[in-house]
Amino acid sequence: MSEELNWDADSEAYIRARSRRYRDGLDIEAAWTQEVLGDTDMVAFEPDPKSRVGAARFVGRSRSAGRVLVVIAYRDLDGDLHGVNA
Repeated sequence: MSEELNWDADSEAYIRARSRRYRDGLDIEAAWTQEVLGDTDMVAFEPDPKSRVGAARFVGRSRSAGRVLVVIAYRDLDGDLHGVNA
């Protein structure tokens, strides 16, 4: 599953500033989240059973980040994915 993951400016700024909110937090680049969707071993929970709004959770490896990331996204009415958090 390698589809386009769209980030609006506010959501992208939010994931790029995780270190300001969490001690030892990793600032995440949007490009890394796209790599997660391209990971052949990615696990997708769509919808995420823990989501109150029907968002999806994708767990996979980002080579650039050098680690496994969890990406939260929602699918709009056209079926496009929009990043919420990572």
